[in-house]
Amino acid sequence: MKTGDTRWELSKEQLDLIEAFQVDYNAIDRFLRKTLGSEVRVSFTDLLRQYSQKHVGSRDADLLRTIADVRNAIVHGKVEPYHYVAVPTPEIVDGLRACRDRLLSPARAIPKFQRIVESISIHDTLAQVLRVIKKRDYSQFPVYDDERFRGLLTENGITRWLAHHVTTRLSLVELEDVPIGEVLENEGKIKNYHFTARDTRVDDLIGQFASHELLEVVLITANGKESQSLLGIVTRWDIIHVA
Repeated sequence: MKTGDTRWELSKEQLDLIEAFQVDYNAIDRFLRKTLGSEVRVSFTDLLRQYSQKHVGSRDADLLRTIADVRNAIVHGKVEPYHYVAVPTPEIVDGLRACRDRLLSPARAIPKFQRIVESISIHDTLAQVLRVIKKRDYSQFPVYDDERFRGLLTENGITRWLAHHVTTRLSLVELEDVPIGEVLENEGKIKNYHFTARDTRVDDLIGQFASHELLEVVLITANGKESQSLLGIVTRWDIIHVA
């Protein structure tokens, strides 16, 4: 942010920066008020606080708080028409534009995480799943009994099953005879998965993983129902690498 006094004569480029900044700021302000159902007298920073509480995965709160300070300097520092004491830098203007686009046109679960999901049957054997792990390096598998979802099989669940049988039986297990339904019991009662709808915002997915440390995957269907076909899957690894 560049500073000066009311005698500073601004160039067309500087005035264009101020205009672009104010247009995008106002668009974000209207969006937040409409989304939150807030009155005009609620401050922009209070809107940000409320929005961040509802969308804990939003990455723009800190930037927008800085933007609010810049906006106050521009609007409240103006003493005459076209006489400003502050001008936003091109970087600030570009950052605000990108933030506006993320808020008004957010990335969604689909198509962001659309992919073919490797699911397995409760009647498959442990040997079959281990071969898939070796070939494709997957670590989580949705398990179905025909079309009914039964749970999420993970490498940890498989490891616990193997450790239990090796230590108690002291012999090798014929893995070709071990049904996945038996191994799935070792996942315990902790719910390590969640279903969500295809139009879920990506920042809300980020928030889900941030709020539930035991969550391993989010499974995506049309309306977030277990009975629907899988359209995609999101893992913690995916969330870490969200651009």
